[in-house]
Amino acid sequence: MPKPAKEQHYFSKRSEVPVEHQWKLEKMYKSIAEWEKHYKKAQTLLAPLSKFRGQLKTPAKILEYFQEVSGVVRQIEKLYVYASHGSAVDLSNHHLQILTQKAQNIFTEFSQTISFQGPELSKLSEPVLGKMIANKKFYPYHRELRLIVAKKKHILSDAEEALMSQVSKITTGPDDIFSALDNVDLTFSDVANDKGEMVKLTNGNYVTFLENPNRKVRQNVFETYYKSYQNYIHTFSQTLNLATKQHEFFSKARKYKSSLEASLSSNMIDPQVYQTLLKETHNSLPELYKYMSFRAKKLGLKKINMWDMRVNLMNAKPLKFTFAEAVEICLEAVAPLGEEYVGILRQGLLGGWVDKFENKGKRGGAFSGGCYDSDPYILMNFTGSLNDVYTLIHESGHSMHSYFARKNQPYSLSDYSLFTAEIASTVNERLLTDYLLKKYSDDARKIVIAYEIDAIRATYFRQTMFAEFELNIHQKLEKGEPLTVQYFNEEYARLNTLYHGPSVGLDDYIQYEWARIPHFYYNFYVYQYATGIAAAYYFAEQILAPKTGPTSAQKYLNFLKSGGDHFPLEQMKRAGLDFTKPTLYRAVAKNLQRCLNLLA
Repeated sequence: MPKPAKEQHYFSKRSEVPVEHQWKLEKMYKSIAEWEKHYKKAQTLLAPLSKFRGQLKTPAKILEYFQEVSGVVRQIEKLYVYASHGSAVDLSNHHLQILTQKAQNIFTEFSQTISFQGPELSKLSEPVLGKMIANKKFYPYHRELRLIVAKKKHILSDAEEALMSQVSKITTGPDDIFSALDNVDLTFSDVANDKGEMVKLTNGNYVTFLENPNRKVRQNVFETYYKSYQNYIHTFSQTLNLATKQHEFFSKARKYKSSLEASLSSNMIDPQVYQTLLKETHNSLPELYKYMSFRAKKLGLKKINMWDMRVNLMNAKPLKFTFAEAVEICLEAVAPLGEEYVGILRQGLLGGWVDKFENKGKRGGAFSGGCYDSDPYILMNFTGSLNDVYTLIHESGHSMHSYFARKNQPYSLSDYSLFTAEIASTVNERLLTDYLLKKYSDDARKIVIAYEIDAIRATYFRQTMFAEFELNIHQKLEKGEPLTVQYFNEEYARLNTLYHGPSVGLDDYIQYEWARIPHFYYNFYVYQYATGIAAAYYFAEQILAPKTGPTSAQKYLNFLKSGGDHFPLEQMKRAGLDFTKPTLYRAVAKNLQRCLNLLA
């Protein structure tokens, strides 16, 4: 079992974080002065795009337009990534916030400049659009052309599209307010650790506290944490209410049946996928209830509470890792994907992709970001826990997906959809579990098995619960009913009762958890975690199978390299998966049962 790590995981100021622990954004721009120079250049590229207004009538002119627009947006995206990533690690830095706003403004100006695109292209006949789609010269833009065919009836007039572009300036408002409140203004009271010492509670160490074997410590931390959200619950309610109303506004303006349909349309996702996920997850809840009952018995309790969900069931000392140890474990775990994959990932994790540790003002959680002309950066707040190792390999999956897509696809087809985004990250997690189960024995092995079960609970069942909450609040609003603090709290508590079953006691504080979930501002994003884990389990099982491993690994790498070359359901069908069928989702429940048998 690894020895406890002796690393500094929290810094009071961003300036105190050693350079080797920061991501290398300077590979994009050497200085802010250089960023400003490129920003001014990008501003000069917008006006010339107006020459295409009224000219998108012939294939030759349309191809010229697509090529020029692609070049412009590529430069703007780089500006935005540099600014927003710099701001993410220090949300209190006013200068970086200004840069981010400037980048957002130029995106808005760009959108306004080309607002004629939709109306003009939508006037083309389907035969003309079909010929362009079939033309190899238009291959980098075939998805965009196919979307035009599918969305012809949702394109507005020139004036209306220009107005919609103006309205887009305020669409980030709810998320921005939530982020500032959650990451900067919201503070937590100090809490006592298992030694009775008062410790600062943060978003970064909250999860670590919930892994503490001392139940009183866990409960106190849980309640202290959510009391802070309770104090601001009306503000969070208004913010989420506004975000939901925005989604409704845009869906109605473009004549969609619902916010769900409008959101899924951009990736050509059949709404039946969403409904099938919810239905099959409900059918699988008895398996989750068995796990909750099992967890309660292992902890010696009649009922467990939400603060008992992360503590390991073996009553053993939590596994701890240094960041260097975590990197080596991740590299060894992904070895079945081949030397090329391992080599690229090693160079990235040790060469500036990762911003590792928490500092005051740094946003919570983790993400993989970047753009076509940057590294696939990873932000995280590493504290040395097993969860952090999984977070690292999870975000590494995203980053490797981005790396391969950008290296093998043209810019316009390199950005894979949100629907496929969680597959690569979850495949990596599944490979890590397999590696650790072979590496460890006794208590450590059982801790990993329990972690895998909890990953299924958190990534599949919990995210589906989020998806159901998100769907329900949108549907309530679409029926003309108000979204109130009371409704948010009661609906969230109801779903927690449904999803966790009779072995879990729900106290008053869990009803406030919705307030801390950033994904509710992402417009029907969370369901893709659940569909992603279902697809990932399929890929991982094939990769780990002795007979099919190398061949399946190559097929999987081909999937990563395909980026966004087609719409996601088409990509999945090439891999033999149909997300509108229940079979795929039932496999998750079967794997949960398999893990329970290993743990028993």
